[in-house]
Amino acid sequence: MGVAAALITIVAPLSLPFETPNPIGWVLTLGLSAYSVLNLVVLARTRRFERFVILLIASGPVFVFCANAIAGGVTSSGAASVWTFLTPAYGILALGPRRATPWMIVFLGALLVNVAFDPIIRTWFGPPPYVVQLAYYAQNVGIPLTIAFLLLRYTDIRRREAEARSDELLTNAIPRSIADRLRHGESRIAELYPETTVVFADVVGFTPWANATEPARVVALLDDLFSRFDRAAAEVGVEKIKTVGDAYMAVAGAPERRPDHPVAALRFGRAVLAEVEAWRLANDLDLEVRVGLASGPAVGGIIGRQRLLFDLWGGTVNTAARMESTGVPGRIQLAASTRDRLGEPDRFEAREVDVKGLGRMTTYLLLDEPPA
Repeated sequence: MGVAAALITIVAPLSLPFETPNPIGWVLTLGLSAYSVLNLVVLARTRRFERFVILLIASGPVFVFCANAIAGGVTSSGAASVWTFLTPAYGILALGPRRATPWMIVFLGALLVNVAFDPIIRTWFGPPPYVVQLAYYAQNVGIPLTIAFLLLRYTDIRRREAEARSDELLTNAIPRSIADRLRHGESRIAELYPETTVVFADVVGFTPWANATEPARVVALLDDLFSRFDRAAAEVGVEKIKTVGDAYMAVAGAPERRPDHPVAALRFGRAVLAEVEAWRLANDLDLEVRVGLASGPAVGGIIGRQRLLFDLWGGTVNTAARMESTGVPGRIQLAASTRDRLGEPDRFEAREVDVKGLGRMTTYLLLDEPPA
């Protein structure tokens, strides 16, 4: 865009000598064209873009004032001062809005100077013929405003692309419904979800395996596994909450409520085991995953200001984490709260487990095959 603006500055004034018979027009036109060429050459050698921009836009008010003069004044030059508006317009694009503000003041000042000197200038140079004035007007209004429109269009396209990317990053970090609430001005989001099923999945023996494995391979394999979990979560309709190390947390029933949350969570747990089996075979690994589920109320909300995170808290979350940590590798362990909501007791195997912080509990392992 910077080079294009300089090229326009080389070409745009070339019509002036043909519209104004005054020989000063040739000096003015060739001087501006040579100035722009030299500015481009210096840019190519120094790569100092900001200096290039300042020199480029500073030439506009000076040239327009001189062009107005030899055309017989402001009223005879056919709105030539519109060209000066490209100075702040291009400054916004190249320098940013804060640094472009002084150039808007330059534009207004140049306009006032042209108006103030117009009575004197009219006595120096006579007005051109009407046809030339008409051509001036069409050129001086049409061309610079078209350039200003193209600059606005370019910046708006870039703005929309940036907003789309920002929205994509935001919805990747937090649930879409929560992101929409943030966009509408909510700054502190906290809500009670009365019916949820929380899922935890954790790779068994991951730490010793990671210590004995090349770091790049560890990251690549873990990324592959969690990407599989992400796809499974999207297909089933559960919400990924976060990953901590080799642990993966998801929930059904928050932030979007759904009456079948225990069914959806169990489907996701089975999908996790299927993905792990495929991941093991594809990468020749001897690693298993424990999956734990618990159902009940949970509090959800946004924490942090720099790196936003939607998280869940409460007894349901703690119980689900304990169901995973006390579970069996390659199996899904459910708290009684989830098993009772699912029904079909013949699908589960009861066991007694000492759960840290919760004492002795009866938990349930999902049988390998669901009933027909």
